Amino acid sequence: MQVKSAKLLSSLLILVLVSACNPKTVNNGRDGAQDDLHARAAAADFAHEYSDIPVDEAVRYGKLENGLRYAILYNDTPSATAAVRMSFNMGSLAEREDQRGIAHFIEHMAFNGSTHIAEGELIPLLERYGLAFGADSNAYTSFDAVGYQLDLPRVDDEVVDTSLMIMRETASELNLDAEAIERERGVILSEERARNTPIQRFFKHYTRFIMPDTIVADRFPIGETEIIRTAPRDAFVDYYTDYYTPERAFLVVVGEIDVDAVEAKIREHFASWQQPDNAPGDPDIGSYTAPNVAQFDYVYDPDVFTIVTVDIPTEGQKELDTLAYARKDTLRYLGNAMLQRRLQSHINAGQSALVQVQIERDNHYNLMTSTGLLAVTSPDRWREGLGEVEQEIRRAVEYGFTQAELDEQWANLLQGWRNAAAQAGTRPTPGLADQITDDWLNDEVFVHPQYVYDRLSQDRVSLAEVQTFFQAMWKAGPPQVMLATPLEESDGANAVRDAWLASNAQKVEPLSDNGPLEFAYTDFGTPGDVVAEAHIEDLGFETLRFANGVKLNIKTTDFEDNIVRVRVNFGAGVLTPQPVPAASRILGSVFTSGGLKQHSSDELQRILAGKAVNVDLGVATDTFFLQGVASPEDFNLQMQLMAAYLSEPGWRVEALSQFRAVADEVRRGQSAQAVQVAINKVSRMLREGDTRWGFPTAEEVSNYSMDHGREMLEPALMSAPIEITIVGDITRDQAVEAVRATFGALDARDETWPSDDENRVLNFPEPTAEPIVVPFNGQAYQGMVNAYWKTTDSRDARTGRVLDMLRAVLDQKSVEVLREELGKTYSAIVSNSESQVFPDYGYFWIGVDVSVEDVEATYGAIDAMVEAVREGDVSEDDFLRARTPILEELEELREDNRYWLAGLNQAQMMPETLDRLRSLEADYRSITREEVIAAARQYLAPENAYRVSILPQSVVDADVQ
Repeated sequence: MQVKSAKLLSSLLILVLVSACNPKTVNNGRDGAQDDLHARAAAADFAHEYSDIPVDEAVRYGKLENGLRYAILYNDTPSATAAVRMSFNMGSLAEREDQRGIAHFIEHMAFNGSTHIAEGELIPLLERYGLAFGADSNAYTSFDAVGYQLDLPRVDDEVVDTSLMIMRETASELNLDAEAIERERGVILSEERARNTPIQRFFKHYTRFIMPDTIVADRFPIGETEIIRTAPRDAFVDYYTDYYTPERAFLVVVGEIDVDAVEAKIREHFASWQQPDNAPGDPDIGSYTAPNVAQFDYVYDPDVFTIVTVDIPTEGQKELDTLAYARKDTLRYLGNAMLQRRLQSHINAGQSALVQVQIERDNHYNLMTSTGLLAVTSPDRWREGLGEVEQEIRRAVEYGFTQAELDEQWANLLQGWRNAAAQAGTRPTPGLADQITDDWLNDEVFVHPQYVYDRLSQDRVSLAEVQTFFQAMWKAGPPQVMLATPLEESDGANAVRDAWLASNAQKVEPLSDNGPLEFAYTDFGTPGDVVAEAHIEDLGFETLRFANGVKLNIKTTDFEDNIVRVRVNFGAGVLTPQPVPAASRILGSVFTSGGLKQHSSDELQRILAGKAVNVDLGVATDTFFLQGVASPEDFNLQMQLMAAYLSEPGWRVEALSQFRAVADEVRRGQSAQAVQVAINKVSRMLREGDTRWGFPTAEEVSNYSMDHGREMLEPALMSAPIEITIVGDITRDQAVEAVRATFGALDARDETWPSDDENRVLNFPEPTAEPIVVPFNGQAYQGMVNAYWKTTDSRDARTGRVLDMLRAVLDQKSVEVLREELGKTYSAIVSNSESQVFPDYGYFWIGVDVSVEDVEATYGAIDAMVEAVREGDVSEDDFLRARTPILEELEELREDNRYWLAGLNQAQMMPETLDRLRSLEADYRSITREEVIAAARQYLAPENAYRVSILPQSVVDADVQ
């Protein structure tokens, strides 16, 4: 289950508070027309009933007599599937003081028994229909909503009826059994442990700073541990009765379904649900008054990123979703996008104190709207970073922007909606269901992307308009500035104030308009000739070879409208000798940021504005690859861009400077979370310290130079065999012509490429009699136990698939035993990894987040669980429930371009990979229960486990003393 207390904005976990709650009556000096609009909005069941924005007419909206609202949409991507969502428009903000955490706790209890589904039966029921727990059946709790999600792999009457029955049970029939509540407490406490991160602590402080007279900071959905441990059943029943009501509920069904039939089923299942007479209204969450003076705050946490926030808040409710608001929102967005682009240019130059920046404008809980900037800076340069932010805001307010800046952001905005419109016919069903739900929760109109694109394309946005709205946003009140830092500052708030005022005292100058740039890489010489081609009929793709040796695979599909996926394989990847430790890990993060010989990455952003192209470098175990996604319209440019990176990369040192700054903060975040330590530090231990794995250390990053990257990659760029795979909405002729003019025009490539056998050696560590202890910067009660077993490689495909089935069985067992029976953990990790490149290398992993006091007992529970499987405790039903979701997933993958790109990208250099594709489903269908048990006996003996306990540094230090 998920706790949605914030939304993710970047890989560094830059978060912004989730907004939206039901409207409250606030008079902001509106005229009579506005009062009438708000009155109609208050009476409407859906935003499109009062708005002048046209709703997507493909959606059928309705309301039952009891107040339940619903939406149904036919959609056939993926085919023969559906998504069902049920949401309630109130979350943790409705909790009493003695209920803090109950909204989220009840979400868990939905899986623990109801009137017609016995405790322990819901998850197995879903698995029999092919729904994997977590992936296809999940739930979430936020400040202002609780939601339940089912992704159905089939749409026959039995499956659809069962899904609606489950939602109906959840709506009013939960048992909330006292003994089941007791068993679930440990699971919730485990989730709280996992979510007690520096970022979560920062956002509690930030929320209290920005909205001091509200209860929001005291209602984070995970709740309070003492209440989780002790809350009586009555507290659950009270919340459930008060807020799980028809008038608060919204049911969404999207998929390849008969809309009339589903509407009838909704009435059949939900008409008997009664709206209580005394259901409470929205809670009083406090008030907000915008400050009339600048305010500064500071929070110290040794493990937090260095974060600067600047907010300009105004009091008042959210603006209604109308055409007038939509246009104002566009103008505000463009101004903020230009400001963010300016700050990103600082970062791209490689010398900035800033690491990342995000700017957003959002309304919070119908009390206040904030124009806010959140920046991550280098810890010892926060004053400099704060100054960059302050001065760029002031420069933009005082002098505005240039036409070139507006043109870039306008082109990007139009391109985004143009692509969305072109891709609308193949939008994935789960995403559509989520968007319809979110729009209802946020009181917004669900629109077709074509409408938005048409409206924007017909608009005439002027630089003066954008600047007027930008100035109004950023001059609406005094700034509210906060710093979070891992470095202690004496008199921190005043230090922030002094840094802001010192920056404000410096004069700023307007920026000049540099004008447009032209892409320099459009001519690669004489287009190449195709000298061989073949059609692989059973897999539906073409193979071609050009005169210079470049190989091409093309699979035309209709799975994603207006999307073409490309991968260019070359060289030996991780098998390439490393000039310095961790070179392969760093190379992939800095290569494309170095730009091209004739264009920096910052210039490329300007040149490619409004174009649907991108490129990244990947470093796989046995190949390097360039990968990108383009529209058919921009596909020629996509291939030109990729060929340019292959033939003339920039190797600019500022790319490495950027990475060094980011790497320090990433490493800080990893060190504060046990699971990240397992993924990044322990992964090296599993390979006896091989630096080709795990996140690079500070010393490794410091010792790496762009010359090392050039030494490792340049020979492959210049001479290695190339195999290009193109999958998606493109014809054979379009693909061939684009490749002929780019990669086909390059000099002849080598026919083979070396990969030293000595680089194919990986060693798994010896079993441990006692767990190895790895410290991390966690809280004193946070721990993680990990058991790893050496397995084998997967050069024999069936062997790898048997081990994958064993993973599925043990994943299922971990939910039943570690989570449900013992209440040890929120979610265990059960994973298998078998190499196709490194002979005899593979491992099986069970990782469990636990309280420090439960470490030893959890190892015992893992051993007992594994031993039971080794002894044959896998029923036919267990086996069916493990296999069915895998088979259903395979059905969906056949309509996924990413699956085909991954499966076909070595079709000519390694043709045996095609047989792996051909045998995939047959293997999973034919693998037997006995094979899986035999694999457990062969590989998972308790005495063969390599055990690693990840424990807080404070606990490790106390044990040493």
